Amino acid sequence: MKIALYRNSRADLSKIVHLPLSLLLLPALLLVFVASIPALQAQVNPNLDKHARKIEKRLTKFRPGAFLEVDTRDNSETLGALGELSDASFQLTSSDSNRKVTISYADVTHVKKGKEYIGAGSGPEHHIPHLVPILVVAAAAAGGVAAYEATR
Repeated sequence: MKIALYRNSRADLSKIVHLPLSLLLLPALLLVFVASIPALQAQVNPNLDKHARKIEKRLTKFRPGAFLEVDTRDNSETLGALGELSDASFQLTSSDSNRKVTISYADVTHVKKGKEYIGAGSGPEHHIPHLVPILVVAAAAAGGVAAYEATR
């Protein structure tokens, strides 16, 4: 489809310029596309900000030095001790290289407490070594009571 544009006046039909419709629509489509780019970015950022705040809130529940497993958006997993928290990122001392790595909250997909324990007293709160002496003392007391009753 072609649209006719008049150069000087409507009466002068000899100077009509014929342009294809696609040439007229191309600038309009380009303008719509350029105008929609910031709107598309604005729709993505609130979700990332919400997720980043959720990750930051979760990290504040761990004590500094806690061993964590951090999954990132590039499908990698980082293991290490939690360091300093800031507004947009946090530090993790990597268990592989023993270097501090700064990770943005927006780059993290999942955080959980690590299963490995480093150093004395950092393991789970099972006090089995305390149970053995208690059982020995209880058995000795029961044996003493049984011996006292037998001689009486």
